[in-house]
Amino acid sequence: MLPVIKQKGGCNIELNKQSLRQLFDSLPDAIFVTDPQGNVLLSNSTTALTLGISLDQLIGSNVKDLVERGCYNKSYALEAAKKKCPVGGLIKTRLNLTYLSTSTPILDEHGEVKLILITGKFLDLEDKLVKRPGEGAKQSRDLLNLPHDIEGPQVVIAESRAMRQVLLKALRVAQTDTTVLLTGETGTGKEVLARYIHGHSRRAHEAFVTVNCAALPEHLVESELFGYERGAFTGAKPEGKPGLFECAHKGTLFLDEIGELPFYLQGKLLRVLETGEVRRLGSNRVREVDVRIIAATNKDLQEMVRQGIFRSDLYYRLSVFPIKLPPLRERPEDILALSFSFLDEFNKSYGTNCELDYQALQSLLTYDWPGNVRELRNVIERMVINSTIEGLPYVRPGAESDGSQTVSYKIFKLLSLKGTLKEVMQQVEKQYIKYVLDECGGKIGKAAERLGISRTILYRKLKSYKEKKG
Repeated sequence: MLPVIKQKGGCNIELNKQSLRQLFDSLPDAIFVTDPQGNVLLSNSTTALTLGISLDQLIGSNVKDLVERGCYNKSYALEAAKKKCPVGGLIKTRLNLTYLSTSTPILDEHGEVKLILITGKFLDLEDKLVKRPGEGAKQSRDLLNLPHDIEGPQVVIAESRAMRQVLLKALRVAQTDTTVLLTGETGTGKEVLARYIHGHSRRAHEAFVTVNCAALPEHLVESELFGYERGAFTGAKPEGKPGLFECAHKGTLFLDEIGELPFYLQGKLLRVLETGEVRRLGSNRVREVDVRIIAATNKDLQEMVRQGIFRSDLYYRLSVFPIKLPPLRERPEDILALSFSFLDEFNKSYGTNCELDYQALQSLLTYDWPGNVRELRNVIERMVINSTIEGLPYVRPGAESDGSQTVSYKIFKLLSLKGTLKEVMQQVEKQYIKYVLDECGGKIGKAAERLGISRTILYRKLKSYKEKKG
């Protein structure tokens, strides 16, 4: 028999397997359930990603087999079942992620183990806590550090579940040489993620070469990518020049804005990806290159293929392992973490000690951020500069960041409040009465007292709502 939760107001919620899966998948941390023998019955996708396997492979597996296969180094589930009490400790997954794992046995009415609940806290994330000046509480900031390279240390901030999923996918593919296609709106951080993948790969200590396909003049793209020999064309260097594929030998080549690559060069790029060989302009010599390719675009390449402006064979060669970066507006947790990170950065750069006040935070959270992380960074820098000019200790967004789009306006939009003032007031009144009734467990007298009206008036209003609905 399926469990049923009784809700205030008489509405019951049935917890079937599908709803439990949805509930588990909404949790940001690793979590799964086994039977007393350690067979996995239920899990979320985060757990599967941390173990380097698919969710389908995880469901039905036994914890002993998972350890033997190297998915992680230790399981406490069977020990918890034997002792009939919670057991936990540190574990490491095959992606070198460190978790504090806790196995909790669920007992039946006879004291026998019915299920085992296993949860994991990602220590590399949870341990990085940053205390804001002037605040009593700590703000958690999930930072996954990149190795140092020629451009200095890199970090990826991931407070939201969506970005944690992205980083776990990136960690998984970083262990391979698979070609990766990063997609997402402009400014979502595709190059940062590409560096993150490179930094966690076996090529981390080799070159990371970036090519912006949109920035190169069309007549120079071929010579820049593949290089040229002496006298290949007018203006060529006497000694010739190696192409970017050669410069990235044994490392990673990041092809940014790949959708802007001229059609006539797409075939040549495809050949290099398939053969691992390049030929400089003006040369008959073939050079072998060992390069890992990461491509990125903010365009819909599939639609471009349908329109005939992007080669289908190149698209399928690039999209071996696609990763889509979510826009900033869909991950408000990251807005706060990124804002504090950028604020620290610009406070150091400009020698200031600015803080974000409540009004500023609300404005940042309610803005849609069409320019995503890049736009947020620019806005924070502008706010810090303006605060130094005005001599204010707190930074606040100006009109250019749409700070006027307050929370109340968002509420109107979310509740679909439309019509005349009288019609809107009636809509709000109806929703609030229903809310208070739910809070009071459906008790008319208690709800009427909370609302400051008589029972008769409340009955009359509820009756009118039913009549309008009918």
